[in-house]
Amino acid sequence: MIDTAVAGANALTRRWVDTLGYEASVAVSGAGVWPLLAYLAPAADGAGRDELSAAAGLAADDAAGAAAALVALLGSAPGLRAAIGAWVHPRLPVRPQWRDSLPPGTVGVLGEQAQLDAWVREQTGGLLDKLPIKVDAETLLVLASALVARTRWVQPFADGMLVAAAGPWSGRRLAGLHRTTADRDLLAVYETPAGPVSVLTVQGTDGIEVDLAIGLPDAPAAAVIAAGIDAPSAVPARRGSQLAEGESAPGVTVSLGWAYDDTPRLQASLPRFTVTSSHDLLANADVFGLRTVSDLSRQRLPGVSDHPLGVGAAAQDLTASFTAEGFEAAVVTAFGMRAGSAPPSGRPLQVRLLLDRPFGFVARHRPSGLVLVAGWVAQGAAAGS
Repeated sequence: MIDTAVAGANALTRRWVDTLGYEASVAVSGAGVWPLLAYLAPAADGAGRDELSAAAGLAADDAAGAAAALVALLGSAPGLRAAIGAWVHPRLPVRPQWRDSLPPGTVGVLGEQAQLDAWVREQTGGLLDKLPIKVDAETLLVLASALVARTRWVQPFADGMLVAAAGPWSGRRLAGLHRTTADRDLLAVYETPAGPVSVLTVQGTDGIEVDLAIGLPDAPAAAVIAAGIDAPSAVPARRGSQLAEGESAPGVTVSLGWAYDDTPRLQASLPRFTVTSSHDLLANADVFGLRTVSDLSRQRLPGVSDHPLGVGAAAQDLTASFTAEGFEAAVVTAFGMRAGSAPPSGRPLQVRLLLDRPFGFVARHRPSGLVLVAGWVAQGAAAGS
């Protein structure tokens, strides 16, 4: 069941990144949306049920069980925190079967906006401060998810400066992060329809890792992010240890450096970054299977209530930060239902990855393979920020 849920959530993230604009930094979390779709699928009927099932990637009858499994994984895995919240208008009768499909203690009475915003702050530790939708007089039910991921790098980076010599960041003084490791195979190069993509895996504690992906300068951002999402199941064309002196790949050069011994090394440099995003899910309703259930002309969710219901609002807020010490991200998704001292002597082979132009990132729960957050860094943090 959990494998099906993870596959469905990852596929949703991959479809979503194909719809985004990449003029600015942006990130999404299919893992934040997927459980809500799965909880609603068995409650819908007709075309709405079919669309939600297709978006979730499994039969409606199995969806709630898979959602429960995914939420349990996210809530129990080290470094992760997850919660589902549901708030029901006092005058809305809710079917016990649907109420019971949600995690215990999930359902409360719908009150003022401040009540739900406080839940967001509590669940995200203040990383986000409000629900991404507005509660108004027409809101009868709110269904929300919160997801937080925090990890510290197994090997931290050093803070410094990064100045790009060419490309869109040319001449900008960025807050650089720099690290040298002996494990060159943390870097891999994949061949994709959009050309080669270099992917660096940055390992965190608690089973969380972040893949940093960079393609050719003209490669579409969505294709680069997709390569990062697909990396665990793909076979790389070359691993870092297979790169020889003089070879190159996107963002990668290989040369002889200076060190205290001849051990080959992998050097990585990138800007520190924070990406914040807000998304109206109904603007891409077909991606999420929300086209029919967001048509409020008639009853769309008979499995929730006898009262006619449809999805009047659906949105996600997200923040993700990559620093010298680690990575943290918070995601809230909500549906509103309405009517480095001696001179060096060695010449080791030095593989260097330099992310000095826009690149993608994918944060993943390593044991399950679940993609937590995927995004694009159009601009790194400025030095001194």
